[in-house]
Amino acid sequence: MRLSNSYNSNEITQAKQQGSALMLALFIIIVLTLLGSALVRILSTSSESIAQEVIGTRALMAANSGMQAELQRLFPLSVVAGVPVVGVCNPTNSYDLQDSGSDIEGLYHCDASTTCDLYHTHDLINYYRLTSTGECGSGAITADSNAVVKSSRTIQVEARSL
Repeated sequence: MRLSNSYNSNEITQAKQQGSALMLALFIIIVLTLLGSALVRILSTSSESIAQEVIGTRALMAANSGMQAELQRLFPLSVVAGVPVVGVCNPTNSYDLQDSGSDIEGLYHCDASTTCDLYHTHDLINYYRLTSTGECGSGAITADSNAVVKSSRTIQVEARSL
């Protein structure tokens, strides 16, 4: 009889432990799913921030390109009769860098706008303040665009005539 009593208690213990393996497997699946979704979220956020950084750098380069073009117009490298040619200070100017004929791939979907202000003249020396704003996007922006990233950078230079 002793044998049958211990046999019955083993059966009861086994019956209680059969559901614990299922619960443990379910817990592991849930934890791994949560970790996987968190990893996917972190990776997508990281790639978005890298894309924004790249577009911001392109916008800065567009602003630099616009500033260089405006400085070249203001201070041309021409000399007539030993006297430097004085350029023109355009109050506003804009450059569509993609269609400028240079076909620079890094500046596709970029524009630059510049302003020039002659803010002071002293002893025949002109003092200028030039501002250039570069704007770039991740694609052509249309009315139904909702996944396009746009960035803008502005630089300012002060210059004087010789």
